[in-house]
Amino acid sequence: MVNENYKGKLLISSPEISDGIFDKSIILICKHDANGTMGFIVNKPVIDVTLGTIWATLGYDEKNLHSPNEDVLIGGPLASNAMFVIHSPEYFIDKKTIKVGEEISVTGTKEITDHIQKGQGPKKALFLMGYSGWMPGQLEDEIMRDSWFISEKLENLIFSVDYKSKWTDALFLIGIDPSKLSSYAGSS
Repeated sequence: MVNENYKGKLLISSPEISDGIFDKSIILICKHDANGTMGFIVNKPVIDVTLGTIWATLGYDEKNLHSPNEDVLIGGPLASNAMFVIHSPEYFIDKKTIKVGEEISVTGTKEITDHIQKGQGPKKALFLMGYSGWMPGQLEDEIMRDSWFISEKLENLIFSVDYKSKWTDALFLIGIDPSKLSSYAGSS
């Protein structure tokens, strides 16, 4: 049973999560209902993979690639070969785009990449491989164990490309000084 709907909110990992992919991660929740939760990590680039690498894999002309040096993010450990795009809301594909909130949408089809290559895509976009998911009740249990801080989504934070400071910035925005957190005190 879902008591609170976390769709459109950010999860910011706490010191309770101190290793693995979710350590110091920020996750945008895109779906949260009785069937479970789906979200995307928005602050961890894939090492040695740029958008140009993905464009080439998808067969786009290398001479006309859109933003080939842009980072691709690890969206999560599930479906790691699937590409998703978190983007501004003016772009919409009927029955394929999930509206996460007033300022954010998500599309996970090749159609969006075709539109981006033609200059017809969204104004703002984050490119991700994979997603994060929770079974029904699992996220609520993790929140009860203080594994996550919850914040209203902040468009500027989501689309920021300063990935190294994004987690710290998110904590400061919700009034938490990361240096005061017990597991992270004294580390950077």
